[in-house]
Amino acid sequence: MDGTRRYRVDELAAEAAVSVEVIRSYQSRGLLPPPEHEGRVAWYDERHLDRLHRIRDLKDNGWPLRSIAAALDDAGPELRSVIEDAVDRPEELLDLATLAERTGVPVAVLRSFEASGVLRPRHDADGRRSFTTADVNAVRALLALLGTGVPMEEFMAVADVQLTAVTTVATGTFELFLRYLREPLLAREVAPDVEAERMAGALRLLLQSVGTLLTYNFQRTILDVAQQFIAEQGTEEERAALAREVRRHFELVPLPEGV
Repeated sequence: MDGTRRYRVDELAAEAAVSVEVIRSYQSRGLLPPPEHEGRVAWYDERHLDRLHRIRDLKDNGWPLRSIAAALDDAGPELRSVIEDAVDRPEELLDLATLAERTGVPVAVLRSFEASGVLRPRHDADGRRSFTTADVNAVRALLALLGTGVPMEEFMAVADVQLTAVTTVATGTFELFLRYLREPLLAREVAPDVEAERMAGALRLLLQSVGTLLTYNFQRTILDVAQQFIAEQGTEEERAALAREVRRHFELVPLPEGV
């Protein structure tokens, strides 16, 4: 192999902050080249690690897995330039006025969303707040919900409970991160810059995994509650329509990474 360092599959997974199952899934999909074998041991090198980092960066920028292999393997100079731009492009930061323009929501209303905790801007070291595309999407999702006829006041009563629960889950999850991910990294006594990169990668994996699990459980719980109510009090037509919607949802819901 050309790389100066070699990894067993578990070492590569730890270095790239992904699971062994994800690596094997990527190999089966043709996203990763096969490792070199010495007896029963499969050896990976820096090319595999770099490939995993590029896959992660493209996924973070919205590329589907089915497009990544072809893009990385078959891209000509022009497409490779687009790929590099997608990987290296800094996130656009928006001020409140720009967020209002993008969403069509008055600044005063956005401030009320922020005060309620539904909208959560970033704050820099000087206390200045900024917004991103994620905030634009959150506001649009809220507008879509309110557009169905749900009163803002009643939605906020439910949202308050959700925000409290999310804070509890987030705090507990971060404590697990500190205990089982960061502390073992510090105990290895590697170079500070290496430890910092591994820590950031582990946190990224944690965010993706927990986000997938929370979305999965929340959506399934809403569907369970709806099915129970409609089964007991709904009409035959409602039961049939909900059954179709449940099937449609399960068909459209994206699979977690590596499945």
